[in-house]
Amino acid sequence: MRPLNSLSAAALALLAGATAPPSEANLRLDGDGSAAIAWRQVFASDNDDWVNDLLPLRRGNVMAVGFLNRLDGSPPSDWRALAAMLSSDGQVLARHSYGEGRGIDAFWSMAEAVDGNRMFAGFTTRMGGGGIDGFAQLTDGTGQVQVERAFGGGGYDRFTDVAATRDGFVFLGHSQPTGQEKRRIFIVKTGLRGQPLWERVHDAPESWGALYIEPVAGGFVIAGGTTVAGDSDMFAMKVDAQGRELWRKRVGTTDWDEINHGLVLKPDGRLVMTGYTHRRGEDANDLVAATLSPAGEVERIERFGGRADDRAILAKADAKGRVWIVGHSASAGAGGSDLLLVRLDANGRFEPAAVTIGGPADDNGTALLPMADGSLLLAGYSNGLGRGGQDAFVLKLTRPSWNKPNPAFRREVAKP
Repeated sequence: MRPLNSLSAAALALLAGATAPPSEANLRLDGDGSAAIAWRQVFASDNDDWVNDLLPLRRGNVMAVGFLNRLDGSPPSDWRALAAMLSSDGQVLARHSYGEGRGIDAFWSMAEAVDGNRMFAGFTTRMGGGGIDGFAQLTDGTGQVQVERAFGGGGYDRFTDVAATRDGFVFLGHSQPTGQEKRRIFIVKTGLRGQPLWERVHDAPESWGALYIEPVAGGFVIAGGTTVAGDSDMFAMKVDAQGRELWRKRVGTTDWDEINHGLVLKPDGRLVMTGYTHRRGEDANDLVAATLSPAGEVERIERFGGRADDRAILAKADAKGRVWIVGHSASAGAGGSDLLLVRLDANGRFEPAAVTIGGPADDNGTALLPMADGSLLLAGYSNGLGRGGQDAFVLKLTRPSWNKPNPAFRREVAKP
């Protein structure tokens, strides 16, 4: 397997968004008159393309990870895992896609080691125990593959996050038994060269799907979602350095379903879980944020949304301890779904400001990265960029003033 470095200049320009279609200029920013889109890059194929995360690199650059060329069906299209390195001023410094011509490959996150190697986490059908398997790929700093491995059995297994440790990497995701829909918490540890060290599956009668992992003293904290007797809740969990469970807490409210889509570890050890929620029996969602003590005790749950469907997809903290949340909204913006950007204050309360970015078609936010100068990098996928299907994008939003409430949204404190 090789990265696609031999593409023609014209093909690279198309995939990296070097020539922007006229419709790209139609993305509109609403909600903060002091902010502006400083630059934008598009990564596109004939089918659907997503950026799933934005990760800082040690030399000040940023890695965007995701996939290209998704088309569901039987058989599915040839998905390719995407890894694109960008400078802070929006230049595409390197772009690799992996797994050409051989099934499904997708990246969901990445961790950089002290030696400059990069470990990517996602899923693949090119190797492993059958079906979709958790995918670990180690590259050097130039993007050349050093090691790749699949983890899992004959069902649906995937990694959605990875954390770097002193002596290796810890992958997190879920594992489904063959022929079953139930999700189980799936944790794998490898060494710095990707060699398997241990793996652990936490099973239960109910479905428990893990999504995010953060290192803490004595082990790791994990966030995900569970469904018990038809009630969907978020959950937080702590495991030791060997992946053994120390505690687990369900987090939700009566008569509401809460879907996890974010985990932030605060400097004081508190946890913030974000996602979206709806009253059972209703369709439209609001954003939800839960603040927990270091021991997993719920301190605050809040909802934030408008009249239509609003969802949080990922959260990251800035240097001041505030939590930025990106997702999408049908309650405000230019039409359809627009990228939605909101913020929690240092105490876990939704602030009244909100920014939307989009055009007449659907534009969804999937990833973000607060920058040291107060600007933000935002990523997602759009049906309005003119490349076919959903096209992945990364853009830079100049520092917003965040001093004007958005009347389309309201905040509500919920009782656990």
